[in-house]
Amino acid sequence: MSAQFKIKAADPASVVRLERELGLPRFIAATLVARGIDNPAAVHRFLAPSLERDWLDPYIIPGLSDVADALEAAVKRGDHILVFGDFDLDGISATTVLTRGLRALGAQATPFIPLRFEEGYALSQAAITRACSFGPDFIVTVDCGIACKAEAAAVVEAGPGPALTPPPHPAGPLAPGGAGAGGEGGRGLALPDHHEPVDLVPEGVPVADPKCDANCPSSILAGVGVALKLVQVLGGRLGQPHLWRDFTDFATLGTVADLMPMRDENRALVSDGIARMNAAPRPCIAALLATSGAADKPVSATNLSFSVIPRLNAAGRMGDAQLALDLLMTDDFEEANRLATKLESVNDQRRAIEAELSEIAKAQAAEIYHGQRALVVSGESWHEGVKGIVASRLVNTYGVPSLLFTIDGDEARGSGRSVGQVSLFSAVESASDLLTRFGGHDAAVGVTLPADKLPEFERRLCAYMDALPEGAFHPLVEIDSCVSLDELTLDNVAQLDKLAPFGQEHPVPVYLARDVMLANCRAVGAEKNHFSCSLSDGRATVSGIMFHCSDIESLMRTDSVVNAAFEVQIDEWRGRKSVKAMLQSLAPARTCGALEACLNPENLSFVADLYATSDAELCANAPHRPEDVEAYEAARAANRACWERKAAEDPAALEQAVVRAIIGDKPLHDAQREILAHLRAGRSTLGIMATGRGKSLTFQVHAATRALANHEASLFVYPLRALIADQAFHLREALDAFGIGVITLTGESTPDERRQGFAGLADGTYDIVLTTPEFLAWHADEFAAAGRVRFVVVDEAHHIGLAKAGQRVAYATIGAAIAKLAGPGGEAPAVLALTATADDEVAAAIKRELPVDACVYDPASRPNLEVDDQRNLKNRDDYLANLIASGGKTVIYVNSREQSVAVARALRKRVPQLAPLIGFYNAGLARAERKRIEELFRTDALSVLVATSAFGEGVDIPNIRHVVLYHLPFNEIEFNQMSGRAGRDGKPAGIHLLFNRGDCSLNERILRDMTPDHDCLAQVYRRLRSLQREMGECFFTMGNADLAAAASTDAFPISPASAACGVAVFRELGLIETHTAFGADGMARSIHVVETQDKVELTDSVRYREGLGEREVFHAFRDWAMKSDSATLHIRVSRPILPGDAAGDARER
Repeated sequence: MSAQFKIKAADPASVVRLERELGLPRFIAATLVARGIDNPAAVHRFLAPSLERDWLDPYIIPGLSDVADALEAAVKRGDHILVFGDFDLDGISATTVLTRGLRALGAQATPFIPLRFEEGYALSQAAITRACSFGPDFIVTVDCGIACKAEAAAVVEAGPGPALTPPPHPAGPLAPGGAGAGGEGGRGLALPDHHEPVDLVPEGVPVADPKCDANCPSSILAGVGVALKLVQVLGGRLGQPHLWRDFTDFATLGTVADLMPMRDENRALVSDGIARMNAAPRPCIAALLATSGAADKPVSATNLSFSVIPRLNAAGRMGDAQLALDLLMTDDFEEANRLATKLESVNDQRRAIEAELSEIAKAQAAEIYHGQRALVVSGESWHEGVKGIVASRLVNTYGVPSLLFTIDGDEARGSGRSVGQVSLFSAVESASDLLTRFGGHDAAVGVTLPADKLPEFERRLCAYMDALPEGAFHPLVEIDSCVSLDELTLDNVAQLDKLAPFGQEHPVPVYLARDVMLANCRAVGAEKNHFSCSLSDGRATVSGIMFHCSDIESLMRTDSVVNAAFEVQIDEWRGRKSVKAMLQSLAPARTCGALEACLNPENLSFVADLYATSDAELCANAPHRPEDVEAYEAARAANRACWERKAAEDPAALEQAVVRAIIGDKPLHDAQREILAHLRAGRSTLGIMATGRGKSLTFQVHAATRALANHEASLFVYPLRALIADQAFHLREALDAFGIGVITLTGESTPDERRQGFAGLADGTYDIVLTTPEFLAWHADEFAAAGRVRFVVVDEAHHIGLAKAGQRVAYATIGAAIAKLAGPGGEAPAVLALTATADDEVAAAIKRELPVDACVYDPASRPNLEVDDQRNLKNRDDYLANLIASGGKTVIYVNSREQSVAVARALRKRVPQLAPLIGFYNAGLARAERKRIEELFRTDALSVLVATSAFGEGVDIPNIRHVVLYHLPFNEIEFNQMSGRAGRDGKPAGIHLLFNRGDCSLNERILRDMTPDHDCLAQVYRRLRSLQREMGECFFTMGNADLAAAASTDAFPISPASAACGVAVFRELGLIETHTAFGADGMARSIHVVETQDKVELTDSVRYREGLGEREVFHAFRDWAMKSDSATLHIRVSRPILPGDAAGDARER
C-alpha cells in the first residue's frame, strides 16, 4: 500500500550552520533542526545526555515523599516488604530495581508478579490472595496503576499476614509460614506508579505518580523510572545516595520496552544504562545478549527492542513472568545462563504458538475477506499472549485494520491493530454499546464483548470504516529529511549513533530518497515475505530490505522511479560493513491523469502519434513531397520580394529590422553591436565570446542584410559536416522569412549537387553557402567564379591555431583560399572569425592567417552555470531518471537518432508521472514536426527533450534548467553548443556530464564507419569491380546495406555507413558513376565502375579528407573531455578564453 509522506521542515540556514560549525553530515544536521535542536549549543547538550544535568529532583513527583516516608519507616521497622509488579517488562524491571534497592538498604524484600491469565492485572482479588500468602507487612506496587481504591482498602484491612520464610534464591517466591512483624494497625501499602490517575485513587494510602501534576516534567518516566527515583530517595535517607546509579541498566530495559518518550530524563537514563551494558554487562544481561545472538554487537536502545526485550516479555506473554524476574534478580553467571536458556525456550514456544495461530488466522481471513475495510477473525481458546502480534500480521497482509478475538465461553476478548491514519480506538468506541470494556489508542486496542455480539460488532466496524476517506488507510510516514544516496557513506551513517538513544518522541530518523530506481529485487525469508533490493540514483547504490512486505509481486515488476522511505544503519556480514536501508515504504511513480487533463489534447495527440510511429520511420530522413517543396519555394520568393522592397525604401534601417525579425524586441549586447558596426564599415573582425552569447546572430544578420540590400552572397565555413547539416536547418528557419537562399556544399555533395550549387550561387538563387575548410580549399576557384561572395565567416576559428599541430591542415591555408574570392577590383571579402576559445597563441595565429582589422573580446561570463561532473557513472540511466523526476526544463543530448527515440521511450516508462511532457528531436523528423516540437518545448507543453545535436544552433529557449550530455559529443563545438543551451535567462542552471569511456569507443566506431580506413574502402572497391565484371558494361542497382553485405567477410565486416562512404569517395575520385532514380519503392541507386589504370589517392577526395579531419578533431576532444578536471570543464562552458591583451580593455577597437 502506498504511503503518504510528511516531510518535516528544517530551516536551511540552521542546517548549514550545524554542518559548518559542528562538521555534521547534512542529513543529520537537517534531522536535528527538524526536531527543534537548531543551534550548536542545543546540539552539544542533546548529544551529551547526562544524569548529573538532566536527572531531576525526585521530590518533584507528587506523593513520592510520602511513599518514601512509608517505605523508610517499614525498612527501619524491619518489615517484610513485598514488591508487587506487573507482568510486562516495565513491571518486571521496576520490581527488580525496587527489590534490589530495598535489599541493598537492608530490607527484607520479596518480588511478586501476578500470573497473567489466572490472576490478571494489578491488585486483583486472586493476586492479592496469593501475595498475602507470603505474609508481607508492607506491600508496594510498581507499574500497577493507582486506580484501585477498593483493592487498596482490601489489602490494608486484611492486616499483616503470617511470617514468611525467605526464598531459596533472591528472586524466588517465599513459601508461606514463619513470623514477621508489620506496623501498627493494618498491613502497610504504598502505590508509586506512572499511569494516568482517575477517580478511583485510594485515600489514606501513600500514592506517588508524576501524572498527578499535569506540569510535572517527570511524567515521561516509565514505572521503572519512578521506582528508580524511589530508590534514589531511600538511598539518600539511608546512607547510600548513589545506590540508584547501579540500576540504570534495569531501568533502561523497562523504559525502552514501555515505549516512553526518549527525551530529557529518559534520554539521560537510557544513555547511562546502555553505556553500563556495553562497558560491563551484569550476568543476567550478558546471558540474554548471548542467547539472542547480540553478544558481539554494541548494545543500543534499538537493538534491545529486537533482542533482549522480546525474550523478557515472552515470559509474561506466555502467562508467567516469574522466569524473567528470576533471571533479572540473579547475579550468578551460571544461573543466569541456565535461566536465559530456559527463557529462550519459552520464547521459541511463543514463536511456535504465534506461527500456528498466524496460519489459522490467515486461513480464516482468506475465506472471509472480500475487500471490506476491516477484518475480524475469531476462534476458541486462541492464545491470549500473541493476539496482538498476529493481528499485526493480518494488517501487513491485507492492509486494513484487523482484530483477532479468542472466544472463551460466552466472552470474546480481542486485540486489534490499525493501518495508516485510521483511529482504531475511535472506530471501536463507535460500537461501545456492544462492548463489555475496551481500551487502547489510535493504533492498537483491546476489546472484550459478549461472543454473540461479534457479528454485529464487525458490521458496525466495517460501516465506520466505509465512511472514511481512502487516504486515511494509507500510512503517513514522517520524514526527517530528504537524502541523496551518495550522502549515505559509512562514515556519515556511523554518525547517526551520536543521536542515540532513540525511542518515542525521538524515533530512529526516517529519510526519503526521491525518485530512485529499484534493482536486484527478490523475495527473501523462509516465507518469502521480505523484499530485498538495491536503491540506485545512478551516483550511488544502497542495499535495502522491507520486512513483512505485502506488495512484493508489484514491486518486483516496478520499472519506474520510486520514493523510498527508510531508516538507515550499518550492516556487517563476515567482517564487511555496508550501509543498509531498512525500508518502511516504497511508493512507485504512476501516470498522472490530472496532468494529462491539464494539457492541450491536440498536443497530447501529436506527441502520442510520434511515439506510436516505428523507430525506423522516426530515424529515417523525412521525405520531401514535391508539392511541399513548390509551396516552400513560392513562399520564400514572396518573402524575398517583400524584404527587398524594404531594403530599397530604407537601407539604413534594414539591419535593425532584420534583427527584430529574428529575435524580437530583445536588445543586442555590446559585443554583438560592435561586431555588426565593424562589418558595416567593411572591417574584417575577430570576435571572441562565450558559447550562448549569440555569436551566430551577428553573421546571420549581416549576411541577410548584404543579400537583401546588395544581392551579395556569404560563405560560412564550419569545421564539421554534421554541424553544417544542423546549422543549415536552423539557418533556413531563421532566414526563410527574408527569402534568403541557403545551401550546403561539402564533400558529401554529389557532382550534380556541386554543379547546381555553384550555378545557383552565381545566378542569385543562393545567398549563403555552408561549407568546410577542405571543400573551400579544393573549390576556391569555383566560389570565386560565382563573383558574389563578399562576406566570409570562419566559425570556430581557433582551429586555425591548431592546424600547425597537424589537426585539420586545411585551416593552415584558409587565408589563401579566402583571398581567391577577391572581386574584380581586387577587394577581398569581409571576414568574421568567431570562437569562444582563443588564448594569445591561437589569437595570434588567427590574425596571421586572416585579414583581421578589428577585434571584439567579450569577457561576459555565465556564472549561473554549474557543471555536474558525473562522467563514467556506473548507471547513468538511474541518474537520469532521478534528475528528470526532480523537475525542471531539460534537454538530453544523445549521439544518434535511434538513441533519441530509445532514451525518450525509456524515460516515459521510468518517470511515468511526467510521460506526457517527454519528447524527442532529431534530424530525421519532418520539418513541420521539428518546428512543432520546438514550439511545444518553448511553451512548456514539453518539459523534457531527448535530442541529437540537431537541436542546437538557432534554438534560443532561455529557461532550460538542465542540459544533460548523455553521450560523449563528437567534438568541442557540439560540447560548447549543447552546454550553451542551459540557463540563457541568467538563472541557475546545470550541465550534467553523463558520458563515459564506452562512448569513446562508440563514437570512434561511428566516425570510422563514416570514414573508414584504406583497407576497408579497398575491400568495398574490389567488391564493386567484381560486381561490375559480373554485370558486364551495364549499371547495376545496389543500396548501401546490400553493398555492405556483399563486401563483408567473416574476418572483416563492412557497415552500410562505410559502404556509403566508399561510393561517395569513389564517385568523387572518378572511379565510379552513379545514377539515382525515384520510383514507387523509393530511391534506387545504380552504379557503374569506370575502368581506369590511373592511380588515385583517397586523400584527393574532399569527402575523405573531411572525414579524416573529423576523426582527428574527435580524438583531440575525447582526450580533453575525458582527462580534464571539473574546474577546466566549468571554465569552458561558463566563460570565454581570451588572449592576454583583452585583460585591460574588454574590447579592442
